[in-house]
Amino acid sequence: MKKTIVSLLALTFSLTVAMAQHNAGNNGKILMIASNPSVSKTTGWPIGVWYAELTHPYWAFTEAGYSVDIASLEGGEIKFDGFSDPEDASQYAAFDYISLGFKKDPAKMALTKNTLKLSAVDPKDYKAIFVCGGQGPMYTMYKNPEISKFFTDFYQTGKPAAAICHGTCVLLDAKLPNGKYLVEGKRWTGFANSEENYADAYVGMKIQPFRIEDEARKMPNSRFQVAHMFDAFALRDGNLITGQQQNSGAKAAELVLQALQEQKSKYPTYVLVHGAWADESAWGAVRNQLALRANVEVVNLPAHGADNTYGANIGLKDYVNTVTAAVNKYPGKVTLVGHSMAGMIISQVAENLPNKVDKLIYVSAFLPKNGESLNGIVNKFLNGKTLDIFEFNADYTLIGVKKEAIPAVVCDDCPQAMKDVLVKYHRPDPVKGFNDVVTLGERFKKTPKYYIHTKNDNAVPFALQQQMVKDNGTVRKVFEMNTSHLPFVVQPQAFVDIVLSIQ
Repeated sequence: MKKTIVSLLALTFSLTVAMAQHNAGNNGKILMIASNPSVSKTTGWPIGVWYAELTHPYWAFTEAGYSVDIASLEGGEIKFDGFSDPEDASQYAAFDYISLGFKKDPAKMALTKNTLKLSAVDPKDYKAIFVCGGQGPMYTMYKNPEISKFFTDFYQTGKPAAAICHGTCVLLDAKLPNGKYLVEGKRWTGFANSEENYADAYVGMKIQPFRIEDEARKMPNSRFQVAHMFDAFALRDGNLITGQQQNSGAKAAELVLQALQEQKSKYPTYVLVHGAWADESAWGAVRNQLALRANVEVVNLPAHGADNTYGANIGLKDYVNTVTAAVNKYPGKVTLVGHSMAGMIISQVAENLPNKVDKLIYVSAFLPKNGESLNGIVNKFLNGKTLDIFEFNADYTLIGVKKEAIPAVVCDDCPQAMKDVLVKYHRPDPVKGFNDVVTLGERFKKTPKYYIHTKNDNAVPFALQQQMVKDNGTVRKVFEMNTSHLPFVVQPQAFVDIVLSIQ
């Protein structure tokens, strides 16, 4: 059996350091837009963004697997309204533990010290936008042509565009190309007159220079609505989402997430499949970048990584079943991206599910013919030569790689820290999967295929990659990367650019 397992270590290793929060950002990015600091002309107070109108949606978005960027018109540091600070002497927001947690986290507060400049933002990188409220927007965003155009342009893409509380002042003058107000005929909300009355009475003076509800009700075909003061209230009309005030942040965020879930069908879907001696974290350096403009499903194969299945009887059929389940989570077709050993898996899935697989992308991966096993491909290429780099368990059902061989063979161009990670988290793989053969026919043959070569590969040599592509004869286009076996680790942006270019 040992001889039949001889391989080139062509069965992938990878980045096994998971993100700090598992799957954080795996769904893409949301842009939150906050007011730059200003001074109220009616009260003389320094003003800015309301804590809860940034922190509560931020919490909801990140918990749902999205990453969040914060932008402002001028960029740089933003400031929070005093009454919204949970540690303010007034104790007005002392109950706001989400904001308190955000404030006490240096990493989170760092985001508010160096916000993106809105004019430098590429809206294509975001799946939704969310304009925060506070007292600042009434001076910095009202009748500001830059934020008005940005919001309108984004809204017209059909992606969710949200605003809350006094941030909804941007909708008082936002107009579509036909000259009509963006909100004309739409149900929307914002800070209510009843809430303005309460706030003015609370501090004993007029706070705002004008009232959003008053102005909204003057607009053509106005459908502006409010709930009882300070109730959590938000509305969705198509892809326009609005929230009434600070207690509505989570409610508005929920509507954004609902819209994003519905919009998944508008994005291409990539199912990323790791190879042997790896797990889902193999894609950690690229999955969030892909998710900016796509749906991304990252598969973890049985008996790999954190999956505690004992691998003795695990084989190709089990891997195919796992990937099939991932594919079937999506209503439309998907693109399967397979690294190394996973080339065997995605090939079989394409044969089994021709109506669900749009295309196949092989990444330094095995590209089999009908009736071939991974070991069969390797043995043929090696012409009977053996490599003394493997070690087995007692009954030869699991195979590992000698730790001293891992770095040079798998990722010779990786930094030392990554090489150390590859060695530390190495887990023996099931032998069975290497010997199982694929059953492929016309359906696999007709599936569009693309191949990403790794020219400096010591695991699956470039020559073997080229031979498999030639023998297959149906690969539509090949790409070359001057990397080792882990191109998505060594050159992540170049890898993402290649994958997104394949249409």
